[in-house]
Amino acid sequence: MDREERLAPAIRGVRGVVGVGPGRLGAEPAVSPALEKLAELVRQAEAKTRARKIEGETQHAAEQFRAAELRARKAVERLRVVRPASLRALEQADHEEQLLKDLMRKLAQFKSSLNSETDAERLIETSRAEIENARRRARADLEDVGRDVEEARRDLRTATDAYRNLRREIDRLQPELAEQFAVEDRLLWDAEAHFPGGQLQLLAHEVDAGMAAFGALGKLEQYARLKVWIGRFRHYQAAHDRDAEMTEELQALSHRVFHQLKFLSRTYEPGYIEAFRQDFSTDWAAYVAEAQEQLIQAVENSRRARDTSDPRDRDRDRDRPSTIGSRVVPHPSASISIPRGGTASLAELRSLVARARLPEEGLVEFLDLLKQTVEDVGPSHPELLRLALPFREHIAGENGLDILRRTLEGIQARRDQATLRDDNLDDDDDHTDEDEDEDDDDFEDE
Repeated sequence: MDREERLAPAIRGVRGVVGVGPGRLGAEPAVSPALEKLAELVRQAEAKTRARKIEGETQHAAEQFRAAELRARKAVERLRVVRPASLRALEQADHEEQLLKDLMRKLAQFKSSLNSETDAERLIETSRAEIENARRRARADLEDVGRDVEEARRDLRTATDAYRNLRREIDRLQPELAEQFAVEDRLLWDAEAHFPGGQLQLLAHEVDAGMAAFGALGKLEQYARLKVWIGRFRHYQAAHDRDAEMTEELQALSHRVFHQLKFLSRTYEPGYIEAFRQDFSTDWAAYVAEAQEQLIQAVENSRRARDTSDPRDRDRDRDRPSTIGSRVVPHPSASISIPRGGTASLAELRSLVARARLPEEGLVEFLDLLKQTVEDVGPSHPELLRLALPFREHIAGENGLDILRRTLEGIQARRDQATLRDDNLDDDDDHTDEDEDEDDDDFEDE
């Protein structure tokens, strides 16, 4: 124990002794000025000691939290890969078992025509063993990945609670140190996605934050953003483990999010979105990725329109809020889902891309600023994706940069596929014209 901590109780006890004399029993004890100052010095020393101790404990808790979040993220990603494959393996085993039973019934009917009854029995036993082994491996994989996820989530919850408690102490004792833990504070938000219903809760927070400024967006951006949200909602609905984690609270939250999205669609009418139809089904991950790319293009078109418009019109539009009924809707500069400080780093990144000759010059500064922007706004922000797409080959690392790189590669791959399809269509048109030797008018009529 530090010397200040040993002295503190004794000094504080001075108040109950000094100044208590005859005729003053029960009255407020008087403390000499020197003792009062000494007690204050001890209190300050005690607070500093406690603050240093809390800072060290918080640093340690932050390290444990980052490690637990990484383990949970990997466990959940493995679950999303292993669970569908194992379920398909179990379904295949059931199918093969039924097929084996059918063959055995037919075999009994035509048993007299067999060349070798021994070979048939051996093949039956071999098939049974293979089916049972496949079923056993699939179940073992499910149990293993489920156990790993549960342990990772339990460790993450423990680390998250410990870090939150210590962060509150930091805010109380030394609020100026909060900036040191900005990365971990943002990671707390992402960590919730690793728990049951976390993806739905993150979507609900984003929709709540974006509803106020939705009316101030252009129609194309409204359409694309709403398509991203409903796609993520349907993706969550189609998840294999959704039913297992669907509590009454999550079910109520699911209904609320869906009605909010329907409200936005009916109120602003950005365009027909087939994902609102319950009978519509698709590859939801690809659907969201395509919608994300549409959102990037919509944001880019809006930016170009603003840049080419008259400056006086831009000032007038910025000063005039959009309204719906009696509710005031902020200007698009009000962020829809950007954390605090995100607009500043995004603006710096935009300025750097505009003035630097990337990637020949300023690449290191670009990557550092890109990392900070990813931490501020997340790796899927449409403006960030637009700025980073031309330089995707130079992006590498962790803390969201790996996710950003994969997203950019997926966007570029889809663009290349679309270009290839267009080229093939052009080639087919050229061949058709050459082979059939038709006039342009005849071709248009067909």
